[in-house]
Amino acid sequence: MKIMIELEEALDMVLAIIQPVDTEYVSTADAYGRVLAQDVRSKIDMPPFARSPLDGYAYRATETAAEGLKLKVVNEIPAGFPSEQIIGLGEASKIFTGAPIPPGANCVVRMEDTEQEGNQVTIFRPVQPGSNIVPKGEEIKEGDILLRRGFCLTPPAIGLIAAVGVNQVEVFRRPRVGLLSTGSELMDVGESLNPGKIYNSNSYTLRGMLRQAGFEVEVIPTVSDQIEDTLAALEKLTEADVVITTGGASVGEYDIMRQALTQFGCEMLFWKLNLKPGTPASVGQKGKQFFFALSGNPAAAMVTFELLVRPILLKLAGHASYKAKEFQVRMANSFEKSGKQRRFLRAQAVFKDGVIWADLASAQGSGILRSMIGSHLLVDVPENHGSVKVGELLAARWIVD
Repeated sequence: MKIMIELEEALDMVLAIIQPVDTEYVSTADAYGRVLAQDVRSKIDMPPFARSPLDGYAYRATETAAEGLKLKVVNEIPAGFPSEQIIGLGEASKIFTGAPIPPGANCVVRMEDTEQEGNQVTIFRPVQPGSNIVPKGEEIKEGDILLRRGFCLTPPAIGLIAAVGVNQVEVFRRPRVGLLSTGSELMDVGESLNPGKIYNSNSYTLRGMLRQAGFEVEVIPTVSDQIEDTLAALEKLTEADVVITTGGASVGEYDIMRQALTQFGCEMLFWKLNLKPGTPASVGQKGKQFFFALSGNPAAAMVTFELLVRPILLKLAGHASYKAKEFQVRMANSFEKSGKQRRFLRAQAVFKDGVIWADLASAQGSGILRSMIGSHLLVDVPENHGSVKVGELLAARWIVD
C-alpha cells in the first residue's frame, strides 16, 4: 500500500482497475438520465418523406414562371395525410406545415404570396424548383449513429431516439453506493443535540450529490468509533458497488476506518492524498467492491468527492467522459496562507470581459461546509506556491452542480 500519493496517481490507479457495471434494457420513456451501453442507430430516414415546412401551395414550378401565375387547386393536404394524386403543370395542392409533398410537385409557395378564389390560386411571387421542400432524410439517414455508447441521455436525446421510433435502449444499470458516517460525536437530525455532539451533515450532502449524479444510494445510520460497530455496518453494504465512508480516516486514536477496512478484507491501495483539504483519504478494494474513506470534515469530504470519487463513479456508471477538465482562471482576490501541500480553494466564478475570475469563498477551512454554497470552482494552487496574488492565473475545475 502506498502512503501519500498525488491526486492524478490515485485517479489513474483506481480508474485502471474499475470497470463499468452490467447493463439492462429500459423503455425510452424511462431512459432519462441513464447512460447508453450501446450506439443508437436510426432505422428510418428523418423526415421519412419529403415534406412542406410551411402552409402554402405545392405545384410544379418552372424557372421562367412570371408573376401572377394562376393554377387550379386540385386537392388539400393536411399533415399526416399523404396524397397519391399526381400534380401536373398548371395544378396545385393546398398544403399545410408538415404534410407530405404530393407526387409531381417540386416546390411550395408561401400562403402569404398567394390568393385563392374558388378552385383557382394566383401566385404573386412564383418560386424556383426545389423551394420550401424539406427532403427525405435531410436530418437523419437510415443507419446513422445518433448517440454513442457512454452518452448520458438528456431530454433532447430522448426526443431524438423517440423521433426515429426507438422504444427501448440498452443502458448501464444505476450503480449502487453505500454511505456510512462514523464518529461517536455524531447525532442525526431530528434528535435533541447532546453536549459535546454535532449533527451528521455528510450523509445528507453526499446522498444529494450521488442522487443528483444518478446513483442508487443506501445510507447506514451513524456509527460510533468502534471497529466492531464499523464492521457490522460494512456487512450491511455488501450489495453496494461502492461504499463511501466519512470520518475515522486520519491518524488519531479513534480514527479506525483504515484498520476496519483491512479487517473487513480490503486491499488498501493508498492511504493519503497530497492535497488540502482532504489529505486523509484512502481507497480499498475487496473483489469488485471499492471503498472510499474520506475525511469527516464536511468541506473536505465534498472536495475529495469532486476530485477523486466522482470521476471514478462516472466510469463505473459507464460514462464515456469522466475526468474533469482543467482551465485557466484569474484570481479576483488574494490568499495569503502558504504551505508545502497542494491546495484546492473554493471560489465563485465571475465572468468579466470574456475571462473567468475566481472570487474566493471567505473561509477555506476543511470543516466549513458553508464555503461550498455558491462556489463553482476548485482552484488548484501548486505545492510550495506561496501566497496567491490578485490577478494571478491558476488552473481550476468546475464543481458539478
